Amino acid sequence: MNRVGPVPLRRILIAVMLVAAACTDGGAAPDESSVFTSTAPTTSSIATGSTVGETTTVGSTVVTGRATFVIGDITFGDASTITVGNLGPDPGDLTGYWLAVHPYYLELPSTVLLPGDTIVVGVAEDADPEALVPAFGLLPALSGASGEIGLYSRGDFGDPGAVVDYVEWGTSGHERTTVAVAAEAWPADAVIVTDGSTTGLVAVDRTTTGPDGWMLAGGQ
Repeated sequence: MNRVGPVPLRRILIAVMLVAAACTDGGAAPDESSVFTSTAPTTSSIATGSTVGETTTVGSTVVTGRATFVIGDITFGDASTITVGNLGPDPGDLTGYWLAVHPYYLELPSTVLLPGDTIVVGVAEDADPEALVPAFGLLPALSGASGEIGLYSRGDFGDPGAVVDYVEWGTSGHERTTVAVAAEAWPADAVIVTDGSTTGLVAVDRTTTGPDGWMLAGGQ
């Protein structure tokens, strides 16, 4: 697999003002923007599974153990993309981490993400390897009608202890929902409501679990 380095968050994510009504009615959509908070609280349930362990050195970068990896913006369709970002205050190494869209799985490249940095995975056959982590044939195109994505610290997808982050939309009760609920990475019986006009999901507050951390792209 071609490797792609981290992309500074400010270059691919444009800050927006969060409109409370848009977050609650599920039908409003931001334009093409998203907000990642720059740091995550140490008590965040997301951070529990995503915190890197002991201090290590990867290349010239010191990984101190407080990286917080999360799923960021998602686009649907034949050219689907999935963003993975670091909300923690320290660099972190993605070596050994996986994205799962059952029954498809992708091991992420060995990449150190600085605080606020992201990588973007692209499933299109012609995905630009200079800008994206190519995943053609490894992850499917995502549908706005229904789906799930899990981020795992290792390839043990049935173990709640391996769940780092999770998102579910359209319908509930996907293959890995119960594992994510057991890991406290997703609330029980929660789902992001989408419709036929939804073109993606925009991350607005990834320090919280569940639908409240997301807005729809392309909705009415």
